[in-house]
Amino acid sequence: MLLIFHVILALLAVVLLARAPQSGRAALGVVACAGADVASGTSPRPALAVALPLLAFLAAALSLAAAAADAGLAERVAATLARRAGGRTGALYALACALCAVVTWTVSLDGAVVLAVPLVTALRSRFGIPFAPFFLGVVTVANAASIAVPQGNPANLVVIQRLHLSPAAFSAHMLLPGVVAAALCAAAVAARARAQLAVRYAPPRAPAGPLSPAERRAGAGIVLAAAAAFAAPAAGVAPWWPFTAAAAVALVASGRRPRVVVPWRVAAQVAGMVVAVEALGLRPPAGGGAALAALLVVALVVGAAAAVANNLPVSASSAALVAGPAGYAATIGLAVGSLATPHGSVATLIAADLAGERAPALRCRSLVQVAAAAVVAATAALWLTL
Repeated sequence: MLLIFHVILALLAVVLLARAPQSGRAALGVVACAGADVASGTSPRPALAVALPLLAFLAAALSLAAAAADAGLAERVAATLARRAGGRTGALYALACALCAVVTWTVSLDGAVVLAVPLVTALRSRFGIPFAPFFLGVVTVANAASIAVPQGNPANLVVIQRLHLSPAAFSAHMLLPGVVAAALCAAAVAARARAQLAVRYAPPRAPAGPLSPAERRAGAGIVLAAAAAFAAPAAGVAPWWPFTAAAAVALVASGRRPRVVVPWRVAAQVAGMVVAVEALGLRPPAGGGAALAALLVVALVVGAAAAVANNLPVSASSAALVAGPAGYAATIGLAVGSLATPHGSVATLIAADLAGERAPALRCRSLVQVAAAAVVAATAALWLTL
């Protein structure tokens, strides 16, 4: 009877998040389900071990991104990219996607879209570039590139924590799949919009002036936090804590009152799902197959689940069902497979909210094709690294 009770609570939590992943009420519903599990004897410690680092890291990344946006870096970067592309819209698109991938590795997937959407908006308003392909390009690239490094995606942190993976080993295995998936997503969007990307625009004639003090401080904060995160695996330290500490120092030293963004809802969602999974008593098998077919099955199944129910709650449950190399394949499904639907990734939802009325229609038919191809390509690249 107790197991049936836990199963019902877990299913209710998944349904709540699948129906409204950005809803505060849905998050409270998940927390209520978790509270019922805890009241029946489930320990909250595993959930806290996942949620607290995740909350600290996301708060640091989103606050850094907000500081950069407030300082006007988006407009400056837009002008710089437009000048370097020399009036060629296709080249500008490639530069924007490449920059988005680098920013994703620096301030995480969610932080990247907070910066990338204002950048694309600035390119549209100043140079008349087509908004839809640039928006789709940076969003898909950010999601796909986020699997390359531990700090790239909150789902990575959940999987690493749950499966006790080494951050250094994660980067060694996932860098190539992340680059492959991001390149494929960028190319797929460009192929569909090749007529729009073939037009030219009038580039700025002169470079932008010197950086303002606010821009310098915001840029230095991002560089400092990124350096701390990238150095952490070599020291055997999980990257979210050095990243968070460096970001806190940068925000405090900025000379302005920082706009601190604390994603309580996301942390509550993940913590609640971890409690629900713990209550079910699911445990990973002793080993995981490294055959390409086995990895593809895991990546595609987890990706389909993430697309339907959103990748954050699925990250908690999938991490309890896979081990070994399959854990890396699950990470591909969580980040890249979730692109198959407009609600599969929290970052995609954030990007659509930021774009407002300008947000293009995200059609599942085309998204599924891009996501499936990228999942297969990334999984094949993963198999080569094992």
